Amino acid sequence: MEDRVHDADGIITITNANTTIAYCRYDCSGEIEYLFVSAPFRRQGYAGRMLDLVEERLGTRLRFNPPISPLGRHVIDAYSRRCSSAGKSEKEVTSRLVTRDERAAACRT
Repeated sequence: MEDRVHDADGIITITNANTTIAYCRYDCSGEIEYLFVSAPFRRQGYAGRMLDLVEERLGTRLRFNPPISPLGRHVIDAYSRRCSSAGKSEKEVTSRLVTRDERAAACRT
């Protein structure tokens, strides 16, 4: 089955003919608000693919909003390693708490 990517403002989904494989909600400043990959499709690169799509669309490195699940921590660690090999420091890509005011200010620019 062929995967399809649906990209709307702030939401990316990857689906096939039968189900939603992965879902990502983000804001215009590069904050990942929610990332989910359906259990049968985990560890197949879908989370990384979603992050690549968001990064490409926004043209900025990504940050992750808490709370972060144990499985989410693995995704963030992999993203950090990938960014480190691309010349970005780990501090630039690790998660941090982002306030609503910071998020709103970033979207206004």
